[in-house]
Amino acid sequence: MNTCLILSHLSGSKSGDVEEFARRDSVLIGRGTDNDVALDAFNDSTVSAHHAEIRREQSGFVLYDMGSLNGTYLNGQAVRRAPLETGDEIGLGRRGPRLLFGMRASDAAARPAAVPMRRVDLDRSPPSTLREEMPGALDADDDQPGDEEPGSGDWLIVLALAAIGFAALVYAIVS
Repeated sequence: MNTCLILSHLSGSKSGDVEEFARRDSVLIGRGTDNDVALDAFNDSTVSAHHAEIRREQSGFVLYDMGSLNGTYLNGQAVRRAPLETGDEIGLGRRGPRLLFGMRASDAAARPAAVPMRRVDLDRSPPSTLREEMPGALDADDDQPGDEEPGSGDWLIVLALAAIGFAALVYAIVS
């Protein structure tokens, strides 16, 4: 019998989903599409592209922060590395998506490596405002040093690309 890693999405773009990973020594979590748990880049913007990893070690499963901008939390405490137990809550950023960690014995031959499941809440209407969807997101007095969100410097990238494009155009005209 192998141990199956279970992640239940408590909040974020995949809220209500449950993902199971059998026969896995590592599960990558982040916004990048190459992650095992790939979160939505737009709706989960506080999550880094490669935010966290859960590794199977001799002592059990261990949570690692992968150098994320907004940090990885275990049961409300910021961590860089921490052992996991069934019932632990993983936070991706201080206000980001939350996942419930679980394990169960599984027959590896009977299950595929990952089985994503989706619970659909038909009674829930979409939020009418950003404030309703993300309470506190628009509170200016809540900013603290180090709380920069991904995407806050995107205008610099656009400006730099525009300058490079302009320089290439001038060079092509002059040449």
